[in-house]
Amino acid sequence: MVEFGEKIKHIREEKGMTQQTLAEKLYVTRQAVSRWECGARYPDLLTAKKIAKILNVSLDELVSGEELKENIEREPVLAQPVENIVQTVLYTAAAIVYFLLCVFAVYSFRTNTALKNTPAGKITIITVSSDIILIVYFIATAIGFILSVKNRLTAKITGYIMCVPYVLASFSFLMMYINMKIKNNGYIDIIGWLTDFVVPLVFAICIILFFRLKERRIPLVIIVGICVLTIGYLVYGYKNRFINFTELGFVITTVNMAGKMGMTALLAYQAYVWDKKKKIAYEVLK
Repeated sequence: MVEFGEKIKHIREEKGMTQQTLAEKLYVTRQAVSRWECGARYPDLLTAKKIAKILNVSLDELVSGEELKENIEREPVLAQPVENIVQTVLYTAAAIVYFLLCVFAVYSFRTNTALKNTPAGKITIITVSSDIILIVYFIATAIGFILSVKNRLTAKITGYIMCVPYVLASFSFLMMYINMKIKNNGYIDIIGWLTDFVVPLVFAICIILFFRLKERRIPLVIIVGICVLTIGYLVYGYKNRFINFTELGFVITTVNMAGKMGMTALLAYQAYVWDKKKKIAYEVLK
């Protein structure tokens, strides 16, 4: 990436512009411009486009196709300061929620003496899988938080983190089916398998491919559609369970749902920004 920095420095000096002047026009620090020019860091594509406009050159004069291919894979999806702060806050909130839910699940099971020696107090595949799901949710959001703080949350990692809820939804359904078979009660028809097992897995695959593929083979509208359907599903499920809530159940379920809806909204925005970056990249590569 040194070549890119040398180009910026050369054109900037030709135009009699200081690092401080360029930094002020980009709303970044002079140190950021200095790091770009010495090759220590690389701006995201949107910032690179702004640099080209300020220096009055085309983007492909600054960035070679190979540099662009390398950078698009390793730059953060939400690299702008405000975007990154919002992303970090959402990951922080989600990680705290799932950590507390994990603690509550363990504490309530161990301290509820009324359930001991009863069917409800036994460890089953459902209780174990529920705890596993909470732990995986916490790990995924904690990783998102750490990488967001470090501004190293790349598209590939974003795709993996954001597919977790859908993979876990399929896992939860599968555990429920196995539990039914063990107890030899209940029946799940083909519609149930499609909506609660196959569809979440398809959604997860679409999300991973969208953030992994440089080419725009998975349209943005598909990811937005997944987000809309997810929020609708969450609201519908919450509404159906509302009348059966205890006070504690209401608080836990409401917080859980709010966290999931926040992460879904974040997914939609991450997908929108990533799609714009791919569009800019492949306009240059044409």
